[in-house]
Amino acid sequence: MELTDLRYFASVASCESFVGGARRCGVTAPAISKSIKKLEEALGQRLLTRTTRSVVLTEAGAIVLARCRRIFAELETLGAELDELGRSVRGPLHVAANEVFSLHALPAALARVVREHPALSPRCYEMLPDQMETLLRDGRLDVGFTIGAGAARDIEYRELGRSEGVLVCGKDHPLAARGRVTARALREHPFVAPRFYGKEHLPSLDQFPEQLERDVTATIELLQMGVQLVVEGTHLGYFPKLSVFPRIAAGELVVLSGLPRRPPFVLHALTRKGAAEKRATTLLLQAVRREIRGHSLIRNLS
Repeated sequence: MELTDLRYFASVASCESFVGGARRCGVTAPAISKSIKKLEEALGQRLLTRTTRSVVLTEAGAIVLARCRRIFAELETLGAELDELGRSVRGPLHVAANEVFSLHALPAALARVVREHPALSPRCYEMLPDQMETLLRDGRLDVGFTIGAGAARDIEYRELGRSEGVLVCGKDHPLAARGRVTARALREHPFVAPRFYGKEHLPSLDQFPEQLERDVTATIELLQMGVQLVVEGTHLGYFPKLSVFPRIAAGELVVLSGLPRRPPFVLHALTRKGAAEKRATTLLLQAVRREIRGHSLIRNLS
């Protein structure tokens, strides 16, 4: 017994005509007649009686028609529920990021999405890009946010925008009043820079101009710690502007000029290539893009 046979039968019964039922279903009368005959054989009951002018339901046919209508109604309800499920934004959303995003842009974007969809439950993690790629492959992560892009073939790297790097000091730092640095000043004033345990061999992770000598006296893994050291006035720091613009706007950090122009930090979202994307992921990506665009600090690539 097939659903198509039931639909054809219900159409003929409603029209009280094989020709009318066939026309409604977009098939020929012989085809619909054959389908109903197959249904009758499967049920072992005669469902329709032909008269000279119309088709009449048998007692068994009336029972089957009533059941068909309930089945079709259930299928319609099921379809509506599945459509709503596809549109709904609820349950856990697993998000990874490095602090370039998580200091401001990502929490602001998440808050925007959660306000509109309070049933959403974000699960947020701090991790490096290679960890993000592993968890994306395993299906344990929905999206990752980081600077730079890898080369894994099974990972999609979506460029969200770019953020310039800024050299900053605290408002009470000796260089704050000058607003500018010299090569000598870079050598004389302590710097804080990122270094990850076990990855000390990597080049400068803050993308500071390598041709310039500086006095790195403190290293950090947590960007927020480095930013706070600079706010306290003990160190200079070089950060993506996206991460520190609230501190700049509040007057806690002062941007220093004098460095040669550097390539910007490239902002990426990572997802598993070919995987079905949750609607919550799509909404979060849109919200993060809006945060990036909204501060006129980023040259966004559309």
